[in-house]
Amino acid sequence: MVRRFQDKVVLVLGGTSGIGKTTALRFAREGAGVVIGGRNADNGNEVARSIRNGGGSGLFVQTDVADIDALQNIVAVAVREFGGLNVAFNNAGLAGTANKTADESEADWLDMIDTKLNGVWRGMKYQIPAMLESGGGSIINMAGNWGLTGFPGYAAYCAAAHGVMGLTKAAAMEYAGAGIRINAVCPGAVDAPILDRMTGSDAEIKNSFARQLPIGRLCSQEDIAEAVLWLASDASAYVNGTGLALDGGGSP
Repeated sequence: MVRRFQDKVVLVLGGTSGIGKTTALRFAREGAGVVIGGRNADNGNEVARSIRNGGGSGLFVQTDVADIDALQNIVAVAVREFGGLNVAFNNAGLAGTANKTADESEADWLDMIDTKLNGVWRGMKYQIPAMLESGGGSIINMAGNWGLTGFPGYAAYCAAAHGVMGLTKAAAMEYAGAGIRINAVCPGAVDAPILDRMTGSDAEIKNSFARQLPIGRLCSQEDIAEAVLWLASDASAYVNGTGLALDGGGSP
């Protein structure tokens, strides 16, 4: 197998389960040293052990993206332990609450914005300087399909996701000349733990989402991991400031 990320250093925030875990394991299989950030220490350490048991290099650092000092720390650990930073996947987020806009509480609104949008900015604030020191790199942000469209009942999530897209596009223009590409992935309904939380693990609701899609199935975690690795690789060298839709050809 071609190991596209041999000797590269990859940081995955929100890497303790679901999409982040799947992507971290894929990077490791392709030769990367992977630093995993997240709040759940048991899950994070298990992902790191899985990487090491497979012959790779993996390290977990407990990190809350709402804490700017924690974001500074995890980047510093990646540089200290692996010698630099080449790729970052900003994947941390939360499901939010299903409310009409006027019924949303201020606390829930601010929680979503602070985690999904501000958390990406906090990560990039320290990832970008580390990549400049490493000679360039690639940042991939998780926006979601609701960063390209809207969805009733989830105004806070949509607002945060659109904010991630705006941040991605502006930063991509700022740092392209320095060798850093910044893109986003925009999946629709994903068969992952966050969708289970949003639907209460209701199989019929999930199936209804799948039936609405031209492709006839939910997006898989592996679909997203492949897209992230492509955006991180030299194969996408001319892709910058893009939100890559992974929606099966339609909504949701």
